[in-house]
Amino acid sequence: MRAELYAISHAQTYTAHMSTTVRVTESTRARAALLAAQTGVRIGEVVDQALTAYETNLFWAETHEALTRNREQIDDEVWDQTVRDRPRP
Repeated sequence: MRAELYAISHAQTYTAHMSTTVRVTESTRARAALLAAQTGVRIGEVVDQALTAYETNLFWAETHEALTRNREQIDDEVWDQTVRDRPRP
């Protein structure tokens, strides 16, 4: 059991630092390279940031949809605060 836990913890550390090839169009690669050059980060970091932004956008879009679907069950004051405080998708 102890050896399995050790292997799992080290596998997670190892895979966190692995790289892989992702097939994208040449124009997508060029856009990522341009953003990387403009911001001074590696292309991988541009991809990481883009995925984080995409995940955040999906989260807020799903949250907005759920809130809208259940609007009649939400107190007006809570609704106003929620809508005011949330980022726009």
